[in-house]
Amino acid sequence: VRFGKRGKLNPRYVGPFKVLERVGDVSYKLNLPEELSKVHNTLDVSNLKKCHADEPLAVPLDGLHFDDKLHFVED
Repeated sequence: VRFGKRGKLNPRYVGPFKVLERVGDVSYKLNLPEELSKVHNTLDVSNLKKCHADEPLAVPLDGLHFDDKLHFVED
């Protein structure tokens, strides 16, 4: 799951997450942890983008905070 460019210029990625079920032709319901309870758990694969990095870009869920608009907030 990707969160927008807030603060630094790099987007934040968290995951991967288990797929619970296929909802449509290109939509899947994900099993998100409690920390992401405010995030909608259905993903449309047309929103996915290829990652061209040598190192993983995922941010650990420990210490993640989101504002009311679900923007990632650093401590």
